[in-house]
Amino acid sequence: MVGALTGEAGLPATAIGKIDGFATRTYVAIERSQASKALDRLRAGKIKGRSFRTRKLG
Repeated sequence: MVGALTGEAGLPATAIGKIDGFATRTYVAIERSQASKALDRLRAGKIKGRSFRTRKLG
């Protein structure tokens, strides 16, 4: 997940916070100033060849 965010999404590693992974979903804390950029890039790309649904919480 960190690799996808720092590589594909182009975020600095310092913008990524706590990551909680579960069997069917993963929650990632991202700085508010970088959240829109991360969402746009992840929606347009793939992680390990798979597309994922992404959305902003709260």
